[in-house]
Amino acid sequence: MFGSLGEICADHMQYTFKIENSTEILKSIRSGEQPPAHYKLDVDSFSQVAASLLLKSCFLESTEFSVGGYRWVIQIYPYGNKNDNGDGHISIYLKLCDKLKPHFFISVIFRALIYDQERNKYLIIQDLQEKHFDATNAIRGMPRALPQSAFHSEYNGFLVQDRCTFGAEVFIINTNTPTGAKVSSLNSNSIRTYTWRLEKFSEISTYDNTYSPEFTINSRTWKLRVYPKGYGTQKDKSLSLYLELAQRNDLTAGNKLYVEYELRMKNQLNGEDRIKTCKLTS
Repeated sequence: MFGSLGEICADHMQYTFKIENSTEILKSIRSGEQPPAHYKLDVDSFSQVAASLLLKSCFLESTEFSVGGYRWVIQIYPYGNKNDNGDGHISIYLKLCDKLKPHFFISVIFRALIYDQERNKYLIIQDLQEKHFDATNAIRGMPRALPQSAFHSEYNGFLVQDRCTFGAEVFIINTNTPTGAKVSSLNSNSIRTYTWRLEKFSEISTYDNTYSPEFTINSRTWKLRVYPKGYGTQKDKSLSLYLELAQRNDLTAGNKLYVEYELRMKNQLNGEDRIKTCKLTS
């Protein structure tokens, strides 16, 4: 994954610091042609950003990114997190943005990456210990990821013309958070039907399609769509009628809504209604 032993040893000799491993952190090099798998953060005017953060005793926080159905950010302390024995180093942390319920946890392997702009390579800094996230522990990371002297050295290529790039890779290896689908059904007292009476159908029939007013069933908003002259393979053959979810944004990423429903065309005389049972997945 990180290249042959010969390649790694040669890369080690290109820097002013030793890429040596410990019982806590593994450092390695890989080509810049393989960017961070999950997130990349480009920082311009790094010295100004770092000075501002130092005055506020704060950290640089990335925008959110998603891995494994969860939202994450990385936090970078340019002068080290002194409260976590990070003095003299760049400290890099991973934060879980989603609030877990009690007794739920997520275990991950976290890799931080720093781009070498001179050699088009990434320094990979991997915490060898699994990072355990739960309801009370949302931030985990490496307080001594890289010495500040190594980061600021022009020879190493991490900070060039006051610009730098960090990356993150998050690999979820264990979790007891619930996965799968949530299934719910209407109770017997729920309003299950909606009636749409089309007035002046001869005028509507000139349209390609038209929608009903929106209506709500079981906390979801729906609408009917009719094609007076048919749709798709039934164009100019039949009237086509569809049920649509009006607010698709209500569904979070990765979730689906499965619905079984019945469409009915009312016979206003004495014949039978036209009924079709359908299924919808959104």
